[in-house]
Amino acid sequence: MAGTRRANRAVALSAAVVAVLMVGASFAAVPLYRIFCQVTGFAGTTQVADRSTAEAVKPGSRVITVSLIGNVNSKLPWSFAPVSPKVTLRVGQNALVFYRATNESSEPVTGVATFNVTPHKAGPYFAKVACFCFTEQTLKPGESVDMPVTFYIDPEIAKDRNLDEVTDIALSYTFFPAPGKGGGDDFVRAAGGGADATN
Repeated sequence: MAGTRRANRAVALSAAVVAVLMVGASFAAVPLYRIFCQVTGFAGTTQVADRSTAEAVKPGSRVITVSLIGNVNSKLPWSFAPVSPKVTLRVGQNALVFYRATNESSEPVTGVATFNVTPHKAGPYFAKVACFCFTEQTLKPGESVDMPVTFYIDPEIAKDRNLDEVTDIALSYTFFPAPGKGGGDDFVRAAGGGADATN
């Protein structure tokens, strides 16, 4: 009888430890996945560069067109689109583009954006220097703002034979309600999976 109780306690303790580890792993999964994507460019995740690194890059001769795409989750009462639909630049050349967001509701609304590039294999070479997507954005009722993005395409892309056919890269953003501010669960799902879901 005592042996059975001891065995039951061991099984219960093991199950409790496994449950705690699983909960811990679920909380760590999103940040670890995000780090993995940033390091590898997986799922079109872009790189982040500081201004001094961007200024030190020497432009190459290869030319690439970047198509700009803006989407809004259905739970966010905003319109959001690029000011210009495309920009053509040499690899290594710094580019400044703008997206325009308008709060179409009668109250202040805070949004946050997910982003990616396609083809996904271009992600490791697409470096953002400054971006509205790094922070939450709050717009007053009826307010419109032009949101800047500064980026360059790493000239090392020219050495990657797997990207020889790439002449156009799409930079896509989707705005969601900020987490905890109505509809934020959609943002959390999209950010964890790098998706650009609009619903």
